[in-house]
Amino acid sequence: MTNRLRPGRLAAMRLSWIAVLGVSCSHESADPAPDAPAGPSPVRFVDATEEAGIDFVHENGLSGEFYSIEYMTGGAVFFDADGDGDQDLYLLNGKRFLGPPLDPPAVDPFYRNDGTGHFSDETTESGLGDARYSEGACGGDYDNDGDVDLHVTNFDEPNALFRNDGTGRFVDVAKEAGVEGGPCMDSSCAFADVDRDGWLDLYVCYYFEHSYTHNKICDPPARNGKKTRRYCSVEAYDPLPDVLYRNRGDGTFEDVSVSSGIASGLGRSLGVAFGDYDDDGDPDIFVSCDRSANLYYENLDGRTFREIGMGTGAALDRSGKAQAGMGITAADFDGDERLDVAITYFEEEWNGFYANRGHNLFVDVAEQNGTARTSYNLLAWGIQFFDADLDADLDCYVANGHIMDNVHLFREPIAGYEQPNLFYLNSGGGKFESLGTAAGPALAIEKVSRGLASADIDNDGDIDLLVANLHDRPDLLRNESPRAGRHWLTVRTVGTKSNRDGIGARVIAHLPDKKLVREIHSGQSYLSQGDLRAHFGLGEHAVVPRLEVRWPSGAKSELENVAADRILEVLEP
Repeated sequence: MTNRLRPGRLAAMRLSWIAVLGVSCSHESADPAPDAPAGPSPVRFVDATEEAGIDFVHENGLSGEFYSIEYMTGGAVFFDADGDGDQDLYLLNGKRFLGPPLDPPAVDPFYRNDGTGHFSDETTESGLGDARYSEGACGGDYDNDGDVDLHVTNFDEPNALFRNDGTGRFVDVAKEAGVEGGPCMDSSCAFADVDRDGWLDLYVCYYFEHSYTHNKICDPPARNGKKTRRYCSVEAYDPLPDVLYRNRGDGTFEDVSVSSGIASGLGRSLGVAFGDYDDDGDPDIFVSCDRSANLYYENLDGRTFREIGMGTGAALDRSGKAQAGMGITAADFDGDERLDVAITYFEEEWNGFYANRGHNLFVDVAEQNGTARTSYNLLAWGIQFFDADLDADLDCYVANGHIMDNVHLFREPIAGYEQPNLFYLNSGGGKFESLGTAAGPALAIEKVSRGLASADIDNDGDIDLLVANLHDRPDLLRNESPRAGRHWLTVRTVGTKSNRDGIGARVIAHLPDKKLVREIHSGQSYLSQGDLRAHFGLGEHAVVPRLEVRWPSGAKSELENVAADRILEVLEP
């Protein structure tokens, strides 16, 4: 059953963009329908959007002029805006390009959480109701004053840096901070302390050279032989270099893209995932790119990076072609204590699950871990790893949706415009089973999904999800999975010498039978960001014998016999 709420003009959308598919000839076509598990599902998600008070409908600015931004947008951020311990919600909105202006105008909405998972619209009071065409956002306490600030990327207009006053009220200080960027098409962003000086730096992805005034006309013949206007393929536009801003510690940033080596890489960047992939104590950078090689920057000394993507095994597909990389996330999905990476791709390209083998080498194990077949015919965007059933293994959710609703004019459609999302249950050791609608009624929703953010919205110990949908309302998926005696622990890191949020800290729960590794990350997924707290499902363990935090500064915290089923704040020594 399809659950949708959208303006009636959606039916008139004509998104006719033909992808250039770079796939291996050994890939096999597959039925996009997910597998059904045997027996009752251990996971259950329900659609709680209306009940939670979220009534936003996304505006993508459909104009008939085929601006590429119209099918790319739609992000979301969970963060604690007012410091009350629960996760508030910020959604990214577009605007109308042509025709009469919207009344009221489309703005980015902000919803405050009352602590129970119910949200109230406080956009006006917060100062976050930006009317620019927003694409993505990321959060972090860049000024170390104890509250989370937001950076927002905007299409063809300056970007925003919203400084939080501590009460959940924000002022845009991007211009004086030096992070406005250029008027073009950027995408995702992320904060990280790349030089470990205690101040969060900022990475901003740039997609390609497209703007309101630089919009090419592409009208190839359709199947009936008539020229039909469509969105141009991404190869029609030149890629733009990404930007790394170093935090000076005085409220301003310096563009160090050239001096750091970031400018040496070039791709149509859509997602960024910081992480200590080589286990040397500093954050490296993975970037997912669309029809250009994925990028990987090894952090050499905090000030300089070396782009070595081609040698990692994750830059191209196995036939040597660049894929259409969309979203990206980092987590130890196979339980070997190394930080792995997953990247979402276009239809007829299964999503890449890159297992970290050490020494900056990665292997795509999607065929072996059970995810390749179910993702092959779907067009994927946001992706998140989290322990949905609290069994101490990381599960995975993927948001899907096509870019054109009239693909039949150009070729036979594969999986449709509105598509089902995917939930993968980790059965241990990084082996996944696609549960489909067995994971609850929320998995029956089919929309044109983009961004995905995860958080424990009601602080009940399990992770809930927010799916951002193109030109539609979002879906808040509340986790109602049975506990079956399983336990959990949520850890909030507070830096002193390190950055205040503890972004980049590695949190390790030492259980009798395994180690659970989490790392605190800003950004990731697609245009989105989830809860900055580290969440652990602990299975039957009611106590964590040893909890270890490795801080970006190099300091360590160790706690013994930590009781489960609570939110624990760890202060850096």
